[in-house]
Amino acid sequence: MKKNDILEKILRAGTLLSFGSLIVTVMLQVITRFLIPGVTLVWTEEGSRFLFKVAVAFGAPLAMKHEEFVNVDILLNVLSRKVRNIFEIIIHIVTIGLFAIVFKESIAFVKIGQSQMSATLGFPMSVAHATITVASLFILLYSIVNLYHYMRDFKKRGGAA
Repeated sequence: MKKNDILEKILRAGTLLSFGSLIVTVMLQVITRFLIPGVTLVWTEEGSRFLFKVAVAFGAPLAMKHEEFVNVDILLNVLSRKVRNIFEIIIHIVTIGLFAIVFKESIAFVKIGQSQMSATLGFPMSVAHATITVASLFILLYSIVNLYHYMRDFKKRGGAA
């Protein structure tokens, strides 16, 4: 990570804070359910779902940036290096297309959530739905950057290994 990569620092901090908060929320839920029977924290279930969405929204773009996502490369491993490189480019382009569609459609989803309120936390559902918009935007951004780097390296190698 470069020192000036502010976006990555923000995504890392958001992932850490939301995942840490998720752990605390679930621990509160477990403790009150089993150790303090008279106390009920009704917001913990909805809060944990929201925090999980936020953690994914911040963490998934980081996985895309560093290409640390899970993939099944059984087919790619049996191909020649040149054919594999072409498949990799196609995969990058399809990923960009997919997340462009997700981003576009998520904006409508956020608008729908403006008129709905969460049951126990009391905030507009558009806030929860916006996690899809945030995640898809940054995944799209990093997918484009990765494709650019891959194409640049592909041309340097002359289309071969």
